[in-house]
Amino acid sequence: MEFPAKRWIRPTAPEAGRASGHGGGRPATDGALVDRLLAARGVVTKEDREAFLGPLLKHVQSPSDMHGMREAAATICDAVRRKKRIAIYGDYDVDGIMATAIVWHMLRAIAPDLAVRTYIPHRIEEGYGLNADALRALKDEGIDLVVTVDCGVSAVDEAAFAREIGLELVVTDHHELKASGAVPLAHAVVHPRLPADQRFGELCGAGVAWKLAWQVAETFSGSKTLPEALRNRLLSLLPLAAIGTIADVVPLLGENRVIVARGLAVIGHTGIVGLDELLASARLEPARIDSEAIAFRLAPRINACGRMGHAEDAVELFTTADRRRSAEIAAKLDELNDLRRKDDKTILEEAIAKLEARTGGRAPRGIVLADERWNLGVVGIVCSKLVDRYACPAILITRNGDIYKGSGRSVPGIELHRVLEQCSAHLLGFGGHAMAAGVKIDGASIEAFASAFEEACDALLPPAAEQRPQLEIDCECTLGDLDLSTVGQITRLAPFGRSNRRPTVLVEDVEVTQVRAIGKTGTHLEVKVRQPQGGQMQFLRMQWWNGAEHAELLARGTRIDVVVEPALNEFRGIAEVEAKVVDFRIRAAQAVGGVR
Repeated sequence: MEFPAKRWIRPTAPEAGRASGHGGGRPATDGALVDRLLAARGVVTKEDREAFLGPLLKHVQSPSDMHGMREAAATICDAVRRKKRIAIYGDYDVDGIMATAIVWHMLRAIAPDLAVRTYIPHRIEEGYGLNADALRALKDEGIDLVVTVDCGVSAVDEAAFAREIGLELVVTDHHELKASGAVPLAHAVVHPRLPADQRFGELCGAGVAWKLAWQVAETFSGSKTLPEALRNRLLSLLPLAAIGTIADVVPLLGENRVIVARGLAVIGHTGIVGLDELLASARLEPARIDSEAIAFRLAPRINACGRMGHAEDAVELFTTADRRRSAEIAAKLDELNDLRRKDDKTILEEAIAKLEARTGGRAPRGIVLADERWNLGVVGIVCSKLVDRYACPAILITRNGDIYKGSGRSVPGIELHRVLEQCSAHLLGFGGHAMAAGVKIDGASIEAFASAFEEACDALLPPAAEQRPQLEIDCECTLGDLDLSTVGQITRLAPFGRSNRRPTVLVEDVEVTQVRAIGKTGTHLEVKVRQPQGGQMQFLRMQWWNGAEHAELLARGTRIDVVVEPALNEFRGIAEVEAKVVDFRIRAAQAVGGVR
């Protein structure tokens, strides 16, 4: 493996006074490091800075300002008062499950005896979104009103069918609108990007559902000042919205940042026993949970239910399950997640083998692979790993009944949905986001689609010589800039995620003083470096995860430029600055005589 492993994207604005090198020792710029990191995120005014560093619910726009929200709440509250039977129709991913639970809890808060049921389509047997068979079945069992969450905005034909059979419909969604601009004919359509001039249009399905719950509470109580019980219930549902927001990888800016920050702050106080049991099963302490813990430890367990089984179990966990049943479901999710990992590993190995046989070692410019044995619920995860490895969009396809279905992921700068529009002549259907999408295709069309997809991606990717994963660097600094106080301030930029990743800084010309293997299996490295500054020597301890096999590159005395994520490590109440190695490049090999 060659280093740097990624294509470094430096700040576009010129920085005054960059670090002058191994012996220069002056700060990277005249501005404080945290100010530069905020500026890299577009946060420059005093008002924006205060809102970013102190996200509060007052920064969230009133739900009544969202398209269709008042009509949706009025329809739902009317159905509640008339004791109509309501079904919440969600999606099988984390976002859809959280959205379903949020609306269910609010309906039960305003009407504890309400006949309300949830419906999640089976990922493999039914696929994503509204389908006519499910709507007919709901109507036949006596449902009067269907409220969709995290799906439905493109279901124009299905909405027409619902009307035809006398089923009332409220649609709430955040996915891409149809290219024609057509929206379902329903009692209300709630969407954060309708109209296009909304102040913030990047909510996920659970974020939209939480705002719907807020509006329903206001409409039912007849006041913007909610009764204490409803206010407390609404606040206790914020953690579910936060989980959905993180898992759906929407930008952690604006209202999403508020939802996640305030939601994680109270995640241990929801009163939802299923969430408490799942946190315990994942060995997560509520007081120490951050966005990365949700993304990498909690969300995969929830998702495993829909990928390897049926997501209705996860919905039960977050709605009706008592403590005994919650413990059973949480244990089941652990088992399903373990199975998902095994499938993930097998499919990834097979996909890499197929790709190398197909390309003959040439860097792919767009990946389309198919195998009838692959698990449709897992191929999307594998796509993400192929994208990380090859730095190009990828779609994996498997058989699903009489047709083939697939999932795709993309790279920054290439909107997958638009690429699929260019290739739509070869598809039976597609939908999704800029970075993730699903496809339906006839088996006979896969090869033609693969060629068209690669051609479309090739036109949008950088030259092959530069086709490496991008690494966006926020700013440059010296080791002296990474003091305890400054890095402590950097932690206030959390929660981290899409569009607000952990800050990455470039420190040029540091000298390696010590390298040692760490971890139970010795696969990681601890690397200590030093740099002279202002007549003094500055030091930093870094961790390079899975870097042990490349230890010889960082022999004592080697001078490097290194990109790191600064962090604090607390042990027995004592905080220390440390950093994670993201990438590096060699400036000079080991000095004669090594390090003194």
